[in-house]
Amino acid sequence: MWNTIKQGWSLAYRQPFAVCALFVYNLAWGMVIYKLLQSVILPLLHRYPVQELGKETAQLFWVEGQFQLLKTDLIVPYLWWAACLLGLRMLLHPMLNAGVFYSLHHTELNAGYRFVEGIRKLSLPYFGIYGAQTLLSFAPLYWLLPFAVEQYGKQASYPGLAKALLPALGAYAAFLFLLQLGFLILQIGKLDGRSFLYSLLFFLRHLIPIGLTALAVLAIGLTLTAAVLASAYVWAGFAALAGIQAYRLVQMFCKVWAIGTQYAYWTEKA
Repeated sequence: MWNTIKQGWSLAYRQPFAVCALFVYNLAWGMVIYKLLQSVILPLLHRYPVQELGKETAQLFWVEGQFQLLKTDLIVPYLWWAACLLGLRMLLHPMLNAGVFYSLHHTELNAGYRFVEGIRKLSLPYFGIYGAQTLLSFAPLYWLLPFAVEQYGKQASYPGLAKALLPALGAYAAFLFLLQLGFLILQIGKLDGRSFLYSLLFFLRHLIPIGLTALAVLAIGLTLTAAVLASAYVWAGFAALAGIQAYRLVQMFCKVWAIGTQYAYWTEKA
């Protein structure tokens, strides 16, 4: 397993263009979301009554907000913005995946060329794969949301509600993890010219080693995240801000590393 992880590291190390492309994409996406939330939240904070005006004024503020949300079309423009951003993300995400996967498969080509060529050649099938993954990701919510509402009515406290929902949320998180791994293998199989059935059977046959390698890389990434967050508390200020922004690049490298690890296992066992 560790040999496969090392091979994945080596593959990711040879993908500087893909890592930087993902970094720029996530940085730009984060800025768009930040500016959008800032435009919504800051006016609300300016209107929130100060403590000296009393609790009744704050309650009136929340009642007014509830009325505007439920009885007016105030939220409609924001829903349109959210839908547009979601559609844009669903368009860009599989394109970037196509570039990354193709770059891993064709290391003999120029870094920038193979990334763009991957977008050109694999975007269309990867759109279908990503769409199927998204639909399956939301499918369990058909049962989970009514269960959560039912538990909300039964439980007398938030700790009790959290305890009641924890098994279901844990099962949903495990389902999402396995689903993401399965579709990652399907993308690798598509890249290698294999059929959907072959890739699915490969994933089921090698589920344990695939899952263990993915968990190992995930654990390393979470450890790095914890270290960066801890250092931000110790060295607060500009140094912490610079460290967090630099970590985004490391985070994208870990993402390519996780993909490269599964690709290395595929090339060894397929």
